[in-house]
Amino acid sequence: MTLSVIDLVIIGVYLVVVFVAGVYMERRAARSLSNYFLGSRRMPWWMLGMSGSSNYFDVSGTMWMVSVFYVLGMRGMWQHIFWAFPFAGIMIAYKAKWAYRSGVLTAMEWLVLRYGSGAAGQAARFINVVVYLVLTVLMLGYAGIGIAKFAGVFLPVDRSVIVPLVFGFTGLYVVLGGFLGVVYSDFIHTIVLSFAAIYIGVAAFFHIDPEAFRASVGPDWFSLAPAMRLVPPSPEYPDLLGLLIVIWVIKGVMSLLTVASGPEFQRFRAAKSEAEASKIGFAWGMVISVRWCMVMGLTAVGLSRLGGQAVDSESVLPMMVQEIIPVGIKGLVLAGLLAAFMSTFDSTLNVAASFAVNDLVKPVWKRASQKALVWVSYAATIIIILLGIVISMYTERISAIWNPINFALMAALIVPGLLGGYWWRINGWTNCLCGACTMPVAFYIKTFTDMREAQYFPILIGINLASCLLGAYLLPETPAESLKDYYRKVRPFGAWGRARRLLAESGEDAGRFARDRYDVPVAIVGVIFFTLVYVFMMDLVLHNWPRLAVLAVLLAATSACLYVMWWRPLARADITVDIVDAVDIVDAVDGISGCRGDAGVKS
Repeated sequence: MTLSVIDLVIIGVYLVVVFVAGVYMERRAARSLSNYFLGSRRMPWWMLGMSGSSNYFDVSGTMWMVSVFYVLGMRGMWQHIFWAFPFAGIMIAYKAKWAYRSGVLTAMEWLVLRYGSGAAGQAARFINVVVYLVLTVLMLGYAGIGIAKFAGVFLPVDRSVIVPLVFGFTGLYVVLGGFLGVVYSDFIHTIVLSFAAIYIGVAAFFHIDPEAFRASVGPDWFSLAPAMRLVPPSPEYPDLLGLLIVIWVIKGVMSLLTVASGPEFQRFRAAKSEAEASKIGFAWGMVISVRWCMVMGLTAVGLSRLGGQAVDSESVLPMMVQEIIPVGIKGLVLAGLLAAFMSTFDSTLNVAASFAVNDLVKPVWKRASQKALVWVSYAATIIIILLGIVISMYTERISAIWNPINFALMAALIVPGLLGGYWWRINGWTNCLCGACTMPVAFYIKTFTDMREAQYFPILIGINLASCLLGAYLLPETPAESLKDYYRKVRPFGAWGRARRLLAESGEDAGRFARDRYDVPVAIVGVIFFTLVYVFMMDLVLHNWPRLAVLAVLLAATSACLYVMWWRPLARADITVDIVDAVDIVDAVDGISGCRGDAGVKS
């Protein structure tokens, strides 16, 4: 299959615009480490939210999502739980606020705030950085497989050419523009990507015959109810569907509640205020909703055209784009899907580089200037890109990396990562013990056995949980001053009795902020709200009017609850508590006089 000249010109113009936007930010980004990784914290919340949403809208993931619905029907929503798709509900409730209040540069530096700057905190930081960098390389390899499969349908180019070419292009503007380049480029990506998603959803809405489609797939295809067995059975899901659903839900809930993680933490820290950090989460969740109408549109058209026949389910997306999109529009849609790849790639890459520099190099090279650290970030970015290219060259299917990432590697630190945000007993050494006990077992299982996710994930979680509880009660507690400092800044809910007692004993206020009283209810309602939004988008494409009516009523009710409990207090309160950390002070001094110093200010 080939593209027309018009489509190729549209894609070319788009790539030039994105590259220019990234390079334009080079001078501002190179001033300091905070500029390079947080963009000076002067960007509007809606732009940070829009740019973040495209980070979760990648080509490989979209191809995988289409393949899941193609095989499972609407019950595929249960599988999507394992990547915690209603994450925005937790973001708006408290995750964004806690990240903003922490005052640190990265999610790995959060570990030092949480466990102290001593050996335990630094050890936790180190093992988490190592695991995340390995995870990033695998994620980039996973992204490379998707872009190679996708581009292979339209261009007569081998994987060995297309992957280094796209990785190199995207990596170049990430290296030059830093976080500023990533945000502005991703903002452009989001606009084009949203157009592509909406166009595909609308095209599919008018393309399918709802009655004929329902007759061909059967009424059970529309069901969201969990089932014990998949009928008819599929070789892609050899285990009992009920067992898989339990595992997907457990993994998803644990990921959903983890406090400090990934690209979202970086964007929350880049916000102007605590209130704007929460709004970033809302924009993030709403903008990404168009992905679901696009995914279901492609799935429905694929089933209509292919009749559910056995095909490489991961290739349904490019096949359908080729068939249903006309010349000219196809160029814009392909540019949007290419944007989906680049937005995920650039954010993941920028976050990984921030960990490598701020959490590996900076603690060792204490006298490095801001300029030197920026140059180190350039080198780290390039090395990570090269490793991602190598991984993508030796993997054939998206699921071959996607499942090990989520069920093996992430299992290594998932329990302490979850409990550390809510329970004072979790300490830095516990992270190390969990990693030391779980990672060798995960490596052995993936290397020397043929066990599937449903078999090895419970084993790894069991080891992780047992080692976490042992470490919490047997290893040295987090130093009292570190525990007090963390609780004083973040004010989380959960089991923090010791931290509150320590603050009360020193004559400090040990209560939580009044504005946080609805955190848990908002989180529950928020998760329900975003789940309803995403199902609504898919049912709209499918003409599933009876369920749409029910969803509309539930959306109205949850929207009203969020307005009363979250949006109105957020808009009314003058939440302008701006935690300025030592990095920001150093950057300000560097920008004026080139001097360096250490300071910490809370205003």
